[in-house]
Amino acid sequence: MLTFDTKECISTIWEKIKKAGLLTGGSGSIHSLLADQNGSRIFEEYAYPYNSSKMHRMFSITKSFTSLAIGFLIEEGKLALDDRIVTFFPEYEPEDGFHPYLSNMTIQDMLCMQTCHTSTTYQFHGNLNWVRSFFVTPPSHRSGKVFKYDTSSAHTLAALVKKLSGVGVLDYLRTKIPAEYLFSKDAYIIKDPFGDEIGGSGLMCYPEDLLIVGRFVMNELLKDAAKEDIATAFGKGKSGDFLKEAVSFKTPNVQTGQVTDERQGYGYMFWRIRGGFCMYGMGGQYVLFYPQYNLVIVTTADLQNIKGGTQPLLDIIHDTLLDYASDFEKYEKSIYDTLKVKPKYSKLYHIYKIHENSSDFESVRLGYKSENESGCGEGDAKGLLAIKQKSSGGSIDYVIPFDFHKEAEGKLPLIDPKTMRLLSDTTGEVPFVSKACWISEDTLYIELGLVGEEVGSIHITLNISDTNLTVQMKKVVEARFEDFNGFFEGEP
Repeated sequence: MLTFDTKECISTIWEKIKKAGLLTGGSGSIHSLLADQNGSRIFEEYAYPYNSSKMHRMFSITKSFTSLAIGFLIEEGKLALDDRIVTFFPEYEPEDGFHPYLSNMTIQDMLCMQTCHTSTTYQFHGNLNWVRSFFVTPPSHRSGKVFKYDTSSAHTLAALVKKLSGVGVLDYLRTKIPAEYLFSKDAYIIKDPFGDEIGGSGLMCYPEDLLIVGRFVMNELLKDAAKEDIATAFGKGKSGDFLKEAVSFKTPNVQTGQVTDERQGYGYMFWRIRGGFCMYGMGGQYVLFYPQYNLVIVTTADLQNIKGGTQPLLDIIHDTLLDYASDFEKYEKSIYDTLKVKPKYSKLYHIYKIHENSSDFESVRLGYKSENESGCGEGDAKGLLAIKQKSSGGSIDYVIPFDFHKEAEGKLPLIDPKTMRLLSDTTGEVPFVSKACWISEDTLYIELGLVGEEVGSIHITLNISDTNLTVQMKKVVEARFEDFNGFFEGEP
């Protein structure tokens, strides 16, 4: 196992947190920092008013605990990754049956945050049972295609744990995790208004509990681990080993993440980070794993009021590890290097008819050629995406050239929001540069950087097949391109 002066490294992290003004005790502050290496606690500090005897809300770290419980159910043979979630909740089936997008959703889809919903479903329903909301909210796209964070997925899986085991998530884990790794009896999960555990964000426990469970996870991963597993920080995972699969790169999320460490990939309700992986809860709750050093770091915090969210904290930890561990850099890979995958289709030309949608998009034309062929007809670009939209003046064509090795240039038309017609003067176009990459063998990601007055970006993800197209769009622009948000389905 690789070593360095870890105690001094973690102490330096704590000092840097102080110097950054993140120990104020109010909003925008770190509450605790703990670390364990090789099974020994090497650091533990708290900031007033927090201490080792005060419980803390751990938010979405709850999802990782739920994932661990699902893994044990699979180990028991009570569940399989390819089981469909609707088969366990027939009581929520509508009179006209489950929507096909929902009925095809698997347990694995839910763990990977590849559900058919745009966001957390119980937020859309004031007085509806939270679990029921997952099954009756109209879906927006096919499951298992693209990453979209969905807390109701974890909430529903926690309900499934209770249904299959007869007890809640933590009580079930207490029967499966060896005694030496058991978290405190005080730990609990807050319940929703209908009596179900909030399996996506309700965990209440001591910071020490996270360190103990983190050590259990690390020891399980390192048990009989081959050197190449440790060297790649479980970058690929092994088939049939749930925990190794859970912490591995399963789902690309570069298209939705807003900060560096939220773009490194996703496993089974575990996040990938630079040089490792983690459990992550809103506001700065972290269990950070660095298998190459047998190191677990825990933080609790309230950074919800900090610009950039938790990234400043992760940058302090990351940069300090770089300073102390001379080999740390080799465990980091550019996310675009990680995403260098061979596409399923070496070249493609398809026109897809888009299903009815609120943005009135009618069709998508997608074409690209392999590297050793000439361009697509739009300058030297290798590919072309054209989206047709209905308008009061006829139709609008958004033409987007792209390339896999360099930036391509183009212009997007603007429409007058009052007349819904194209602006015809020189202010009616927005220049952009685009770059594209494959984030899986059948999923293309195109990022547009807008230039000029409309500084911002548009992110388009296309899951491609001969029979279907799933499009995910996100715009980060102040007051334009409102239609470039959400999901769209189509077919040739």
